[in-house]
Amino acid sequence: MIKKRIDEDINKDSIKALIGVDYPLYKKIDNALLLYEATRTERIVISQRLRNILRDYEGAVDNTWAVMRDTGVVAICTECAISDGGSCCGRGIEDRFDVSLILINLLISGDIPRERTDKEGCFFLGERGCLIRARHTICVNYICKRIETGLTAEELYCVQDAIFQETEKGFLLEETLKREIILPLSLQSP
Repeated sequence: MIKKRIDEDINKDSIKALIGVDYPLYKKIDNALLLYEATRTERIVISQRLRNILRDYEGAVDNTWAVMRDTGVVAICTECAISDGGSCCGRGIEDRFDVSLILINLLISGDIPRERTDKEGCFFLGERGCLIRARHTICVNYICKRIETGLTAEELYCVQDAIFQETEKGFLLEETLKREIILPLSLQSP
């Protein structure tokens, strides 16, 4: 049944929604779930190269979180969210996500939020912070004044270096995913 749905749903019209951010989030999530299910049923095969890039990216994400915890960035962001309502995780930031980034989250964790938990915040924002591992470059790279003034120069350098590694590996992963999976599907006849 799922193979039939995948064959029916993966066509030029749905693939267009996979490239770019100008579609409703629910449609992007639906398309990412469809592609993810196709990888699980082996309708779409993930190359060893892509698996290796995904593993390297996961390591970079883990490193960024560790550096942010160790330098106090996580505490600064938590305090801002609790006392000031936060600004960087506001409603609408999720519109920047495209299907490839949502698919990456599914490949990493096997799940993705399907409902907003904070009506004023990003769709992927939960009570204790971000609910996904693979975040948009804007989310990872944002250094507000509070963080900038709350860290030493050395700590800021460590955070920025970790962010650079994560975003560089994330870009490679997204581009490889698009080249190996999404683009070939968009070229298939409906």
